[in-house]
Amino acid sequence: MMKRLRFNRPSTPPKSGVTLEEISARVGHLKILKLDEFIELGESTVIPGELADCGKLKEVNLKDNKLTDKRLLKLVNQCRSKQILDYVKLHCPKCISSVEVDKSKKGKKNQKLSESENTSEVDNLTHKLRILKVTDSTPVIKVTNKVKTVRPYIVACIVKNINFTDASFKKFIQLQTKLHDGICDKRNAATIATHDFKLIAPGDLTYTAMPPTELKIKPLMRNNTYTAIALFQQLQTEAENLRKEKKRNVYSGVHKYLYLLEGKPLFPCFIDNSQQVISLPPITNSDVTKMSVSTDTMLVEVTSTISYIICRNVLDEFLKELVILGFTDTCKQKETKKYNNLIVEQIKVVDTEGNMKLVYPSRADLNFDDHSIIIMREQQMT
Repeated sequence: MMKRLRFNRPSTPPKSGVTLEEISARVGHLKILKLDEFIELGESTVIPGELADCGKLKEVNLKDNKLTDKRLLKLVNQCRSKQILDYVKLHCPKCISSVEVDKSKKGKKNQKLSESENTSEVDNLTHKLRILKVTDSTPVIKVTNKVKTVRPYIVACIVKNINFTDASFKKFIQLQTKLHDGICDKRNAATIATHDFKLIAPGDLTYTAMPPTELKIKPLMRNNTYTAIALFQQLQTEAENLRKEKKRNVYSGVHKYLYLLEGKPLFPCFIDNSQQVISLPPITNSDVTKMSVSTDTMLVEVTSTISYIICRNVLDEFLKELVILGFTDTCKQKETKKYNNLIVEQIKVVDTEGNMKLVYPSRADLNFDDHSIIIMREQQMT
């Protein structure tokens, strides 16, 4: 069994140093022994080879020890410390077995693995937003010339692996309201519309404009299909009745956005491949593609009368809020997990001839100053 080391200062040491009254093979691990110190061995008779591992030692005093190695004893009486340590290194056996060395190496290896795991753990202390590039099956949005004079700009993407609870779905609705009142400037700058992607007819989408007498939609939270003009008039009547009932000169809900379309000869609309209107921005979505707690894949579109930059900025903010609030993958995460993952698939916007106007998200998008979100991009389109 290895003896324990005890460190004692000599009563009148010739130099700064330490006295080892007992020595073990662990001496080679003593980092406290520096160049300007020496080691004096008190009662040791066998010098372990590990002593030579103290490479920073300047002096070693082995005199007055009853050393069993006669050649070493002769060197101690005749030579300097360097020759003594060289001899110890070459001729004195090390006391730690090869098994212990292997364990030590294994321990270092495990330590490295642990450090790697810790690094990975640190990397995991961030939200992750993964961008999937456009595929052949991804729907394309075709923008017609008719919408240019009404509300010409649209940006969209697909959000995957959503998993709502009743509570989180309520927060999701509240998020859209907050953004409409904030970054969207009460829908004057832009409007966000969300759809259950699986309820949309497969195929490409069209963003266009139609006369309100021809455009038909089943509005969100309503049972009947209306022409846009009939819906507009219905909402105006409801708004006036509510204003009188509440005895206030303000409107609420979608009623307060009616002025954005009032008097326009064409209304903007978003149409799926079956020619069904799924969105009438900036007023309402279709009830046919409405979001619900069971939605797991979402199409989100942002439209604007101002610019594509506004649309991009609003959608950037929307996706940022989604990943931070954790509306995705919640069924696979522990409730205590703080960091979330969001998967977004790009969508192309083209003109009627197929010329690409933009793809979102591109490398120019989602460049947050918030370092708690990592953007993981597949190879982007050129």
